[in-house]
Amino acid sequence: MDEEGHVSLTLESVRELITKDEPDVEITSLKEELGSGRGDNYTSMLYRIRAKGRKQVKNREWVNYERAIIYKVLPRSREHREAFKSELLFQNEVAFYTHVWPALNELQTNGKEVFGGVAKIYAARIDLIVMEDLRERGFKMEDRRKGLQLEHLKRTLKALAGFHALSLTLRETRPEEFARLTDPNRGQGIQEALFRTENEDWYRQYYHVAAKNAIRMVSDGFPPHMESKRLEIMEKLRAFLNDDVFFRTMSEIAAMQGPLTVFCHGDCWTNNFLFKDDSTNPDEEDVYLVDFQLSRVGSLALDLANLLYCCANGEIRRAHMTQLLQHYHFHLMSSLHTLNPKQPPIDPSVMWELLNEEMRRCGRFGAGLALDILPISTCESNEAPDLYEESETSKGKQSARVPPRGGAECARLMTDLVLELVHNHAL
Repeated sequence: MDEEGHVSLTLESVRELITKDEPDVEITSLKEELGSGRGDNYTSMLYRIRAKGRKQVKNREWVNYERAIIYKVLPRSREHREAFKSELLFQNEVAFYTHVWPALNELQTNGKEVFGGVAKIYAARIDLIVMEDLRERGFKMEDRRKGLQLEHLKRTLKALAGFHALSLTLRETRPEEFARLTDPNRGQGIQEALFRTENEDWYRQYYHVAAKNAIRMVSDGFPPHMESKRLEIMEKLRAFLNDDVFFRTMSEIAAMQGPLTVFCHGDCWTNNFLFKDDSTNPDEEDVYLVDFQLSRVGSLALDLANLLYCCANGEIRRAHMTQLLQHYHFHLMSSLHTLNPKQPPIDPSVMWELLNEEMRRCGRFGAGLALDILPISTCESNEAPDLYEESETSKGKQSARVPPRGGAECARLMTDLVLELVHNHAL
């Protein structure tokens, strides 16, 4: 912690974190830089550290040593912390890394690996998370403004299938442990951090503006050949986005429990998936999931709707939606069999019906997330909130709780999504 009370990593603290796993290492210097740019991260601040020193090898000689790590802390500005509910989100991610992920990962013993796409965590506490820098192994984000293309969507769906299969297996084989980790009142569970009743008034103005922007974009971008259906479609959109029901509807969808209830990633937008496109090792994980601050307990379709409706464009969904869901279903069933070969929990055809039913139910949830994610994903970096600013320097600027208006590309994506969901009777 520095003189102003902000959390930071010192040379001594980095030494302690690294030598805990690598006792033959001596760290002599650090170099720190920002770990994300404006518009790439919204609820916390990321810093990248390169630690240098030396390591003693088997013949007792010393060789040069380098290690890159990422650390995450709360925004310095109280305004930003309050605007994004950063403290609660941070606590949620710490609970995931400290309790939930170890329990899920424990199922992957004796060759039962189905998902390894979580970074190595060096420390996770209430004000600090330290993890490996996946960039050092060749992983990188795609351009948020372009979204994910078909191949990256398929790889992400495979990863999510393995991740969700771990939850379903834990629920089936260790129900008491699953119940403990899904109960935030017992001290180790994750909780809904966004769509909860007590947040409704706090987010009312934000979503009022976001909804107004979405209605404007869809109305202005309405295709001429569908003009005869304008009134019907716009009425359905306005009914869903009504200030008095929108947040409550999102909260109810997020909270609903059923046979496909899992630990959801909760924030499946483009920047939270890291890909390695040139891997030569077939056993190496090629997709990593990062940022579990919005982890929730809910239907696995919440993650799928988030991914497919906020990271894929309408052209991809029109041509490949069924194929993408079949791809996910195949890898989900395969992962469930790997984890619990003696007693598969559900028949594949039954699972396919459940999956499609849940996607129809959660379609509106994806649309609700799109109000926020599509403008953020498509905006220019200089239009995004700067979490590295102090509150004093940001006074007089646009409030952090006002969403970007959304430009032409955002309008195109939003219009495609609304028309698709109305056509599918999901809105």
